[in-house]
Amino acid sequence: MREPALHQITMMEGGPEGLVRFAADAGLAGVCLFTTSPLDAAGRNMFPLVSADAAPSFGRLLRDHHVSVINAEYFPVMAGRDVADYLPAISLAAEIGARRLVSHVHDTDPHRAEDQLSHLCTLARAHDLDVGLEFTGFAAGCNSLQKAVALHTRLAQPNLAIAIDALHLFRTGGTIEQLRSVDPAIIGYAQLCDGPALHLSADYLDEAMNRMVPGEGVFPLRELVSLLGSHVDIDIEVPAFMRPSKISARDWAQRAVRGSRRLLG
Repeated sequence: MREPALHQITMMEGGPEGLVRFAADAGLAGVCLFTTSPLDAAGRNMFPLVSADAAPSFGRLLRDHHVSVINAEYFPVMAGRDVADYLPAISLAAEIGARRLVSHVHDTDPHRAEDQLSHLCTLARAHDLDVGLEFTGFAAGCNSLQKAVALHTRLAQPNLAIAIDALHLFRTGGTIEQLRSVDPAIIGYAQLCDGPALHLSADYLDEAMNRMVPGEGVFPLRELVSLLGSHVDIDIEVPAFMRPSKISARDWAQRAVRGSRRLLG
């Protein structure tokens, strides 16, 4: 069975340290977390961060629990921001042993966006990191599988690969047939969740923050997974910010892990 990693937004309780301990208890060997975070309307970090000061102790925690960092977020390409500003967070991701950085392209100026994404790949490569290009309906510069493939082709960066998030694929009009036409070698990682229907949506932010456990919806996840090469990292991204109070964060994460294992098994 392919063993998935656990994303921080599936298990927020206890921050990055709590994520690592939970993953180890659940028998998972990988996590996805944040070394830099998007900000909310009040300018606060939306998600728990690994801090630079805590990097040495966090590295020991990872080693002691035999857990590795699959993806480090959040490194978007945005108008008016130089990706070089991410250098401290990139260095931190490398220090804790992350495999790749996650990027979304919000900038709609194609020349500027390509230049910045290419520069991010160069910065990542200098730190022995890959870059995952994640298309979403919220990132206008790269909001479909087709655009991600075209951008990947134009840049031809050796450490750049495409991410397949199940929700983003199906809500942006992507299909299993389209995915089947993509060279599996250019897909670097995938994120599992489920949904109640297959439809295109221009506004699905609430659903993105409150997803369904794999196997509890209608997404063709078995077909999706069957198209992923053995090199592709898979993580469980099933946030539930509106879950009932009677369901604890740990209970929800355990349910997400069980559903993902049934699917992958």
